[in-house]
Amino acid sequence: MNIEPVSSKPALWSRQLTWSPRVTFWSLLGVYGMLAVALFWPSVPWSQDTLPAGVYGRGFGDPAQMTWFLEWIPYALRHGLNIFHTNYLDYPLGVDLANGTSVPLLGVLSAPVTLTLGPVAAFNILLRIAFATSAGSMFWVLRKWTRTSVAFVGGLLYGFGPYMIDQGQNHLNLVFIALPPIMIWCLYDLLFLRLHSPKRTGLVLGALAGAQALINPELLAMMAVVLLIGLVVLVVVSPRHRNEWLIPLVQAIPAVVLIFLAITGYLLWAMFFAPGHLVGSVYPSSDLQFFRSDVLEAIYPTDNQFIAPLSLAVIAYRFAGGNFTENAGYLSVPFVVLFGIFAVRWRRDRVVLFASVLALISFVLSLGSRLTFQNKPTHFPLPEALLVHLPLWGNIVPARFSFLVALFSVIAVAVGTEKFLVSASSHATSGAGTRLGNLGVVALMVTALVLLWPLVPLHTETLPWANDVPSTLNAIPSGSVVLNYPFPLDPWTEAMSWQAADEMNFRIIGGYVTEQNGKHFGESFPVLLKPKIVEETLIQAQLGTNKISGEQINFPPPSARSKVQPALCVFLHRYHVAAVVFWKGKSYRGVNPGRAHRLFSAALGPPTISNVNDTLLIWLTTRTSCTP
Repeated sequence: MNIEPVSSKPALWSRQLTWSPRVTFWSLLGVYGMLAVALFWPSVPWSQDTLPAGVYGRGFGDPAQMTWFLEWIPYALRHGLNIFHTNYLDYPLGVDLANGTSVPLLGVLSAPVTLTLGPVAAFNILLRIAFATSAGSMFWVLRKWTRTSVAFVGGLLYGFGPYMIDQGQNHLNLVFIALPPIMIWCLYDLLFLRLHSPKRTGLVLGALAGAQALINPELLAMMAVVLLIGLVVLVVVSPRHRNEWLIPLVQAIPAVVLIFLAITGYLLWAMFFAPGHLVGSVYPSSDLQFFRSDVLEAIYPTDNQFIAPLSLAVIAYRFAGGNFTENAGYLSVPFVVLFGIFAVRWRRDRVVLFASVLALISFVLSLGSRLTFQNKPTHFPLPEALLVHLPLWGNIVPARFSFLVALFSVIAVAVGTEKFLVSASSHATSGAGTRLGNLGVVALMVTALVLLWPLVPLHTETLPWANDVPSTLNAIPSGSVVLNYPFPLDPWTEAMSWQAADEMNFRIIGGYVTEQNGKHFGESFPVLLKPKIVEETLIQAQLGTNKISGEQINFPPPSARSKVQPALCVFLHRYHVAAVVFWKGKSYRGVNPGRAHRLFSAALGPPTISNVNDTLLIWLTTRTSCTP
C-alpha cells in the first residue's frame, strides 16, 4: 500500500508554525473549563456536599469511594503510612489498595484542596479539570494537524463526548484522560516526524505512561495493547518502511522503560509482590466480560443524549450489561458514516489511516469475547476470546475500550475534516455533483454535532445525611475501631464518606474495596471476621439475602441455632471496637434496619450520643458494658 509520505514542511505545518499556540491554547482551555463548570451547574466546582448521582445516587457507590481515596493519599503521606496498604478499611486484616482505583497521582495533586476544603470538594474540582484538560489535550494535538476551529470541535467531541458524559457520572479515574492524546502525538513524532531524538521522546513517553498508570493502569494497558496491534498492522501494510519505523522505536524503548519504572516501581511492587497483594484477576473474568459493548452501541443513543428517541434509548439502556456508566460507546450514525467516508477517501494519509485502523481495533476489542447483537449474546467468537486467557487480561472491562474508540475516531474524523475542507476550497468551481456531495458531507457534520449534544446539566445530589453528622461523629475517640450499620460495602459507602470527612479519625470494619477473600480473584466484599454471625446478621438485615446482586458473591446466612447477641459482645471485645454507629437515614438503609437496631440496643443499651433528629446513633462501647 502506498502511503503519503510525511514532508518535513508540508503546507499544513507551515500554518502551524505561524500560529500563536500559547494564546489560543490557554484561551480555549479556559472555554473548555467554563463548559466543564456548566456541565454540573448549579453544583459549583468546590462544593463540599454534592456529588454526581452515579449509579445509585445520593452520594453512594463509586464517587463516594473515590473521595475516600483522595483523602487517604495525603493522610498517609503526612503520617508516614503505606499509601497502598491500610487497615483503616477492613480492620484488622487490612487491604491492598494498589489493585483498586486509588488514583495516587490525583490524590497528590488535589492534596491542597483536600486539606483545606475536604475530599468531596477535591473530587468535584478534579472532575471538572478532567473534562477540561481532556478536551484541551485533544485540541493541542489536533491543532498540529488541523486548523483551530476543527481542533476545537475535536476537543469538544473527545472531552465532552458520550464516553466522558457516561463515565463522568461515576468514575473519576476513567475520565481523567488528558494524557493519552499527548502520548499518541509523541508516538507519531517518534515513528514519522522525528522532530526530537528517540531518547528524548522516549523519556517523555515514559513519564506520560507512568503518570497515566498512577491515574488508571487499566486504560494504559488497553492503550498499549491496541498500539501494539496497530504497530503490527503498520509493518504489514507497509513493509518497505519497517526498519525506518522500528529503529527509532527500539532506540526509545530503554528510556520509556527506565522512566516508567522509576515512576511506577512502587505501585507495581505493591500490585504484584507486596504482602496481601491480589492474586488472580480483580474480579471474576466472567463478571468483567458481562460489561461488553453491543455491536450496535455506536448508533443507539442513550438517555444521556439530548436527542434520544425513547424506542432507541430503551434498547440502548440494556447495552453493556445494563450498566449505564459502562455503556459509553455511542457515536451517532452521521459520525460513523463520516468516519467511514474519511477512512476510505483519505486512506493514503498516515494519520487518517492509522487512527481509523486503531479505532476499529478498539471497537472489536470493546465487544468482548462473544458478539452481542441488540442485547442478544451470540456464539460468534471474537479476538478477545483468546486474549482473555492471557495473564492480566482478565482484569480488563471490554466496554472500556470505548475510550480508545473515541480517542482514535475523533482524530481520524478531525484530520479527515481538515483534508475535506482543503479539498473543497480548492475545488470550489467543480461540477454540481461534487458540490452536492460536499454539501452532503457538511450536513453529516452538522447532524453529528447535534446528535452528540449531551443532556445537560448532569445530575448531582446533596449528600443525604444531616449537617450535624460530622460534628456528632467527633464524639468517637481518635484512633478508634468502629462497627457500622449499614455495613460498609457497595453501595453502602456512607461510613467511608464519614471517615474521609473526619480526616481518618477512626478505622472501620468492612469497606468497599477490592480484596482477595480467599479465592483466585478479587471481590468487593470483605472476609468475615469471627464470630461470623455478627457480620452475617448485619449484612442479612441490609440485603435481605445472602447474595450480592451483580457479582454473584455468596456468603452463608446466619445460623438459626447461634445466638447473635453474645457473639456481638465477643466481637466488640476481640476487635477492640470502641464505637458502634447506626444510621437510619432515608436512603439505602437496607431491607431490615430494625433488626440491626434491636441487636445494638439489646446488647449495648441506649445510644451514648445521637444527632439532633436521631438519624445517627452512636454507642461508645468503652462507656458501657455489653450484655450477652
